[in-house]
Amino acid sequence: MNTTITAAVTRIASRMRLPNRFPLAPIKVPRSPGHHQQERFSHTHSRKDLAGAGKADHRQEPPAVRGPAFPYFSQRDAKFLFTATKPEQYKRLSNPEFTFAGRSNVGKSSLISAVLRSQSLVKTSKKPGHTSTLNFFGLTSSTYPESAITVVDMPGYGFRSRDDWGQFIMEYLSTRKELKRVFLLVEAKVGELKTTDLSFLELVEQYNVPTQLLLTKTDKLKRTDLNIVSAKVLRAAMDVAPTAVVPEVICCSYKTKVGVDAIQEAILRASGVAI
Repeated sequence: MNTTITAAVTRIASRMRLPNRFPLAPIKVPRSPGHHQQERFSHTHSRKDLAGAGKADHRQEPPAVRGPAFPYFSQRDAKFLFTATKPEQYKRLSNPEFTFAGRSNVGKSSLISAVLRSQSLVKTSKKPGHTSTLNFFGLTSSTYPESAITVVDMPGYGFRSRDDWGQFIMEYLSTRKELKRVFLLVEAKVGELKTTDLSFLELVEQYNVPTQLLLTKTDKLKRTDLNIVSAKVLRAAMDVAPTAVVPEVICCSYKTKVGVDAIQEAILRASGVAI
């Protein structure tokens, strides 16, 4: 480029307030937060998925989503049916039944309320570990007058309660043909199965009752720690009850509603309801 042309380019660039030569590095334009498609995330951990537990995972918990079971539960209202203290009181029910069990103060009542979409339905005991009854709930509406599914809040075990309800619960587990699945709640922060959890798993194995682990209050753990705990409790449970335990852990939180949709879906699939 000769001197005349160079001088002309310099004058034009100066008037336009542009550099008189091309930049040496590309300009970086920040991308908007929604540039990438949102990543799909599952709140269930199967035995296969947990084989690699412990590896770093920096994803944040996504907000609760409306899963395929949402229409079924949203079209029905949860209703308290009755409290049972002896078998004669619940034998008249013939719908598929799902029981929530776990140690005292593990959060059963709160999680059941979230699953049934009714925050005021299930009452928590003022004295954890002192509930000694089975509380039955159904899903009904004007469109669906009959309860198609029954949910049972089982007394917490641990403290004094095991002596109080031991025989009653064993009879329920061993004779209840309508019982399709037990959801066994384990607090994520505890990080392991306690002796009472293992004893309960021995019962469901003995009576051949399908049982699925729910890792609760997961909002208190980091994702990496949650993966490790999920793998640990699943291995321990399957060592004790290899036939009864469903090889998939559902991680959930009644506060954030994470995993509630996965529990609802598990209920419908075990009931044989098409979703």
